[in-house]
Amino acid sequence: MPFPVADEFWMQARSFLERYAKPLDAILAPNEFLEFFAGTYHYNVAYVLPPRHFAFVVFHKAMVQEIELPFSLEVVRSFQPVFANEVFVIYAKDLTLGLNEEHQVHVDALLEQLAFNETQDRRPAPKPTYAITVTTHNRPQSLERSLPQLQALQVPIVVVDDASTLENAQRNRQIADQLQIPLIYIPDNRGLPHAMNVGISYWLADPDITWISYFQDDVDVEPDIFKILEEIQDPQERPLLAGRDALEHPTVRTEDIAGYEVLLKRSMPGQHLHAHRDYWSGVLPIPTPYLGAPKPDKGKPGQGADEDWWITAWSPNSIAKRGGYVICVPGLVKTFRTSAQDSTWGNISEFTTEPESVVYAAPVGVAAEKKEGGDRPKPRPKPEANLDGLKVLVDGYNLEMTSGTGIKTYGTSLIQALNSLGANVDVLLSRNSSKINKVLDEVLFFDDQTKRQSRFMELVGVFKGIVKASSGPLYRAKRRKILTELVIKQGRFSDDFLKYAESFNLPQCYEIANTAYKYLHRSTNIYLPENIDIWHATYPLPIAIQGARKITTMHDLIPLRLPYTTLDDKEIFYGKVKDSLKESAVIISVSEHTKKDLLTYFDVDPAKIIVTYQPTVLEPLDAEEEENVDDYLKRFKLDQGQYILFVGAIEPKKNVGRLLEAYASIDTDMPLVIVGKKAWSWEGEIGKMQYLFEKDSQKVKMLEYVSTESLRYLYRGAYCFVFPSLYEGFGLPPAEAIRFGCPVITSKVSSLPEVCGNAALYVDPYEVGDIKEKLETILSDVELRNQLAANTKPNADYFSLENYTKRLYKAYKAAL
Repeated sequence: MPFPVADEFWMQARSFLERYAKPLDAILAPNEFLEFFAGTYHYNVAYVLPPRHFAFVVFHKAMVQEIELPFSLEVVRSFQPVFANEVFVIYAKDLTLGLNEEHQVHVDALLEQLAFNETQDRRPAPKPTYAITVTTHNRPQSLERSLPQLQALQVPIVVVDDASTLENAQRNRQIADQLQIPLIYIPDNRGLPHAMNVGISYWLADPDITWISYFQDDVDVEPDIFKILEEIQDPQERPLLAGRDALEHPTVRTEDIAGYEVLLKRSMPGQHLHAHRDYWSGVLPIPTPYLGAPKPDKGKPGQGADEDWWITAWSPNSIAKRGGYVICVPGLVKTFRTSAQDSTWGNISEFTTEPESVVYAAPVGVAAEKKEGGDRPKPRPKPEANLDGLKVLVDGYNLEMTSGTGIKTYGTSLIQALNSLGANVDVLLSRNSSKINKVLDEVLFFDDQTKRQSRFMELVGVFKGIVKASSGPLYRAKRRKILTELVIKQGRFSDDFLKYAESFNLPQCYEIANTAYKYLHRSTNIYLPENIDIWHATYPLPIAIQGARKITTMHDLIPLRLPYTTLDDKEIFYGKVKDSLKESAVIISVSEHTKKDLLTYFDVDPAKIIVTYQPTVLEPLDAEEEENVDDYLKRFKLDQGQYILFVGAIEPKKNVGRLLEAYASIDTDMPLVIVGKKAWSWEGEIGKMQYLFEKDSQKVKMLEYVSTESLRYLYRGAYCFVFPSLYEGFGLPPAEAIRFGCPVITSKVSSLPEVCGNAALYVDPYEVGDIKEKLETILSDVELRNQLAANTKPNADYFSLENYTKRLYKAYKAAL
């Protein structure tokens, strides 16, 4: 039908898209929009393509039922409403526009309609539906053995006979007919890729089939294969699996998934390949560069054109080309014909001399055994995640500071998570000590470490340390033992620090290592009197602990991305990161964005970088504390819900100067509360807006330092949290604000959209006008503010310490 140009509501929606949509943006909309927007898809594809495929979703409120309900719910959860009238509501994936109250009414009407539809569709999520494709070529004896096993799985099956001879084709047909299994006969041999294309496409035509297993015809199969695969498979993260370990295909690493120890590989042979329908759609059709069997080149027996390599590794849409792995679950499938004679595949990984009494390959750590009655060993579930007995040494580079830093907070969380996993954690400190006097040793250890002797003597001490560090095993840290209460520690040192104080100490070791790296371009080896399994550096440090595997956490590459915002020696920083990537068994990244930066700047295997994010450990207020928020805030002369909050260091990267400019230009009685220490170049950030801090103004309150307890109340009581940072590796302050249900205005750069999701409004951090506009929007729209606050919970849960601990466990298992 032609576009209804006489309808003002249709024309309004069209005009909006003409203004904001790029020429080929993917748009889900009624078919009429295709006349003007080439990227238009009809609602009928909502069951095939995920929401992330689209830049815009145009809801026609009278046609909502035509869109798959899960698709619609995901759109309203993760997209932003940007346009609405009586007929249409448009959601955008990346565009952010404020809707006025008149338009918000139409959005609310759509949400009510979807909520009603959801209540009518409270059926449990459908279980995955499976199907099997089997190809055969002149091997009825194999089909006769394998097909009954596959039928016992109670999953629909199709057999594709790839041009068997007349006699063998008739026998194959008889076997299939006896089991009432459909068989497709291909009269001309076009190669195994063609047969697989036919068999897989047979099931892709059925939208109810979600996972398709391909088997060759000479396999024995574990009866619980689909029950086990169902616990491990994932359409996005693990879309391709195999049930047989092929030794000729190397294992990159092992991993625990759903309690099973699986193998991660970049290629697999085709005895069994199990994939989600979307994955099959992406790699089909399999090309056929040559026909017939055996292959005319190399003299290798078999049919086709390396179809298994295409599926697992060579296709542009393969899991290997996406940076992922084939997940191999050993022991689920066994090949009973491995000789070249009569074999579709020439890969020889296993051989059983008694074909009627099969020994099944067991998973890693489980011995294969043959039991009476033909029982088959199953993959053994692994125990709950734990690192019992693992000895871990964490650097004290930031932990030994008495004032807080973001990396110190990370280190505290790391130790807490490792302790919960059962690891034995120590910290390497670098504080002063005395070798000859035990009393002085304790006094010097707790002395103010910022005291400086002359710079000359200081350098002499550092270079003496470098000489010692060059002497090998003599450069050794020692375990401290606190003597008595000779030093009064209350009020100066936290309980956490006092726990670290009983760990290892090596005076000035970090300064010595950094100096040695700067002038000698080498890492420093440190020895310990005890064995250590893992040395975890929470920052790229040029230090190796003898006998320990190294893990390095990378927070960001800000000195390289925004070199003008830090005082780091950029050449030295680049070298430290490069060497840390090379020396570490695993690199932990605090965000996908930081991982992307690492892959952009350095030549490193993506599989070596594991994203764990950073947990938010500030505990939300309990019921009693919630009742006391008003009273607590009075000590800062603040009222609940009547102030704007910023938390962070006053430095160029945090962009406080532009925030102050934007705040000064809006008409509001709400004060801006800035919590953070004055760091490098702070005068340049706030100097020109100094009048805002004058006593008579009361517009801006500067709280340079507050306790952790006070920070919890400040987050909870704020109307909103504003954080227009120029760049963040993670962005802990906005993540903390979200944990306290506080809506956020933040930058649309680096990791911040990844962390804040739909609990924030996003700004261009370089545009004062944009910051001002978003401040005015949230201050004038209480409903928007409350909706953003309601959106904080899923993000807060995702960055919980519990979820962080699970991700950390996987990283440690990979390192080990």
